[in-house]
Amino acid sequence: MKKENKRINSLKKLDFLNNDFTLLDKKSDRYLLIGIILVFSTLFLNIFEPFNIGHWYSDSGIIKILRLSSYGFVVALVFLFTQFPLRRKFKKEPFKLIEYFIWLLFEIALISLVYIVLYGNPIGNFVNDLIYSLKYTLLGICLPYSFAILIIYYKNQRAEIKQLQIKIAQPAEKRMISFKDENGKIKFSALTKDLLLLESTDNYVSVYYILDNKVQRKLLRNTLKNLEESFKDKSIIRCHRSFMLNLQNVEFVQKEGKKLNVKLKLMENSIPVSQKYSPLFLEFLS
Repeated sequence: MKKENKRINSLKKLDFLNNDFTLLDKKSDRYLLIGIILVFSTLFLNIFEPFNIGHWYSDSGIIKILRLSSYGFVVALVFLFTQFPLRRKFKKEPFKLIEYFIWLLFEIALISLVYIVLYGNPIGNFVNDLIYSLKYTLLGICLPYSFAILIIYYKNQRAEIKQLQIKIAQPAEKRMISFKDENGKIKFSALTKDLLLLESTDNYVSVYYILDNKVQRKLLRNTLKNLEESFKDKSIIRCHRSFMLNLQNVEFVQKEGKKLNVKLKLMENSIPVSQKYSPLFLEFLS
């Protein structure tokens, strides 16, 4: 039993690492990441001089300030290269979580190599210099990178919550929503106000809607990810990796500990909200 539980937990972790990492998909967020890292690193290195970095060379005054600031500029330039032309070349949009983690390690290694070329002796004891450079690069990048990611995450959450509030305030739409299969062919349509829920079931999506005051269900060969793109301007939003729901038909939201559940009109079972999307639905409780 213990072995089985360990196997299940391992599978869950692997499943989590295969989630999309969309936090830096927007170009504006990537520019913001680079800008924050540049400013934070430059100020931090000049004010606190971590790892005794101020005494690595026998300089002072403006020369020392320029040297310390140059470390931050190197990081910003490398990220500018990896987050734009390199990502575009390798078509890394979006990343899986595990892919972005590996990409970040590659970025740190590249920064270390640039440091060795600019400030070290690449034809000397290269392996020793690389290990030394990797250690300090990793330690030095953790704080500004984490700070930048938190700011971007908070900014995006606020934007999504604002968008949610706008959607909630909108009157029920009277026009129909068309549902297309994976080949882009329209299979059926339903009134927006009557749509309840979309549930991922293998290679299909179950579409729940109201007809004659009863819940009906239709199967559509497509994925939630594809449908999510077509519903950007609608009141239908993602609440879980397996579910999308219509905000217009939310009747009840309940929070129990870390769990958040939503009750939809005429549906018996509550719909779970994953932690990734919970900040949006917590607005219902405020």
